[in-house]
Amino acid sequence: MTQRVYDGPQLSRDEVAIISGDLRFTAGVPVSALLRQVDGRTLSLTENSVEVPSGKHSLLIDCKVQETGSTTRHSIEVDVYGGQHYRLVAETGPGLRECTSVRLEAVN
Repeated sequence: MTQRVYDGPQLSRDEVAIISGDLRFTAGVPVSALLRQVDGRTLSLTENSVEVPSGKHSLLIDCKVQETGSTTRHSIEVDVYGGQHYRLVAETGPGLRECTSVRLEAVN
């Protein structure tokens, strides 16, 4: 599900960006980037994406590594553009044993 992370009337698709993380319930995925908060608003367990207006936003992400059972928290600042879809991508260390960083990537 997608959470609208802005107040006021509904904006057009050209005015908002979609930011997506991985689903919270995954089977066998080695690394998951889970979107927890956007601009201080917490997502529920059923939400894995947000709709935000163009501009700068603060993201809080949990990166889970299946093999080790570890979770690291990452805070990133992003600048997004309306009409675009973005996804979180986890960067891992050697052997998929740790999550070193998370970045936002535009989806074509």
